[in-house]
Amino acid sequence: MNALSAALFWQFSCASYALPNIKELLLSLQDKHNKNINLCLLLLYLEQQKIQLTPIQVKALADLCSDIDAQTLLQHRQLRKHIKASYQRHPAYQSLRKQLLTSELALEKFQQQLLIEHLESDTLNHNNASNNLTFYLDEHHALALKQCFFATKT
Repeated sequence: MNALSAALFWQFSCASYALPNIKELLLSLQDKHNKNINLCLLLLYLEQQKIQLTPIQVKALADLCSDIDAQTLLQHRQLRKHIKASYQRHPAYQSLRKQLLTSELALEKFQQQLLIEHLESDTLNHNNASNNLTFYLDEHHALALKQCFFATKT
């Protein structure tokens, strides 16, 4: 089994996020269903790697994401949205927006590294029919995300 790599996961995430309709679907899952985009991408990444997690492992990853979101990412996103809503006309807005987006991406990358580090301490099983997303998303959203992702890969 190949060792998991935070760098490869980040590359996978950036490439996947740029695929048609993926960004919109992931943002909808985040904003309307309180799902973590990094975890959705990780579960897709693991499925592509033919790694099957257990429901307990997915729950532990979801809990880790919730903790990191509560401590850092949610406050950062709220600040970015507040500045966008209140200061768009300020001369420094574009520069500040760029800096905030850059720091948010750094926090997202950090969260991904923590997720990979967490998995490195777990026992991981190979399964050609891995289906990790169904342990985190309802069946409809899991299928929609997979269809979106795999439709562009074929």
